[in-house]
Amino acid sequence: MENALYVALSQQMALRRMLDVTANNVANMNTAAFRAERPVFDDFVSRTGRGADPTAFVIDRATYTDTREGALSTTGNPLDIAIRGDGWLQIETPDGPRYSRDGRLGRSLEGDLITVDGRPVLDADGNRITVPEDVGPLTIAADGTLSYTVEGGGQEIQSVELGRLGLYTLPGAQGLARGGDGLVTATGTPEPATNVTIVQGALEGSNVQPIVEMVRLIDLTRAYGQANKLTEAENDRQRNAINKIGGPAT
Repeated sequence: MENALYVALSQQMALRRMLDVTANNVANMNTAAFRAERPVFDDFVSRTGRGADPTAFVIDRATYTDTREGALSTTGNPLDIAIRGDGWLQIETPDGPRYSRDGRLGRSLEGDLITVDGRPVLDADGNRITVPEDVGPLTIAADGTLSYTVEGGGQEIQSVELGRLGLYTLPGAQGLARGGDGLVTATGTPEPATNVTIVQGALEGSNVQPIVEMVRLIDLTRAYGQANKLTEAENDRQRNAINKIGGPAT
């Protein structure tokens, strides 16, 4: 049984998968709180007969998430937050709660606290957080509590609490299921986050290392080209062999 072509094709498929994942990392190197992905491969060993040498094929198993935190950058925007520690914001979507670390928050026309994509951010009880119009200064404490002060006569009168951000730890954080909107789905039951700190007026950057990813992308592109040439060469060899065997007798 001819396995050389199938081995080359399995290598080519694995390299294509690595190219796709790496290209996505590069495309998101400036996306707030983006966490890089890495592919996971395995091999399948096939034995075609007694005494035959084993043949190994590459199998694409899954991808995992690099959970290292990104660097902090100060913005001064009171509705920008960075999460320090293993915590995720809970976001309301038509398909149920999803999760994000992107701290670019804002206020909708209806007064709801929303993500940069306009999705409502939920509090610790799973409810929307309402931010009244023209209040301030707005404060987001280290534990995620939103409040503002009511002033009069140049002196602070009281602090009004609006709610507390729902922060959760997701089980299986290295195997998160990502959607096209950048939100992730928990694979188990999320738990309230502990040892998590909110930094107001700052954003977490992507943990993608641009130079490392670009070098990897170049290397993978070259390897993919070489694998493609190997596949074409093996295909030509088999075609020539078939033509010779099936050709007219001399």
